[in-house]
Amino acid sequence: MSASPAHLRWHRRWVALGLAIMAWTLWMALRPDPGITLAVPDGDKLLHAVTFTCLMGWWGNVYASRGARAWAALGCLAFGVFIEFAQWLDPPRDADAFDVLADAVGIGVAALLLRTPLSRVLARVEAWSVARRRA
Repeated sequence: MSASPAHLRWHRRWVALGLAIMAWTLWMALRPDPGITLAVPDGDKLLHAVTFTCLMGWWGNVYASRGARAWAALGCLAFGVFIEFAQWLDPPRDADAFDVLADAVGIGVAALLLRTPLSRVLARVEAWSVARRRA
């Protein structure tokens, strides 16, 4: 990924929090029973898509340039593949190529959402926090 964008003062904190979110996601993915289900048809795939929409949305806020976002998308997809490989090695869980496809759909949805004001959520949180401290 590229250098931190100038508009994020707390870049290292956002990266650390993003890595913690990914660690939690991995932990949930490798638990025998993650305790999260969606009671809809193909709820597991929807959960994958929503999770990876959020992950890509996070990293797309941290890394704002087009090139950095492309690397973030590839990193998120590689993370999804890694999760499936780890589940394949873990007998209570099973790997599913369609889960990776759902991850890719989520990444694509996030890429579209990052063309909206949602691309500056973390920058706005920082600006709000700074303004609040001054008040």
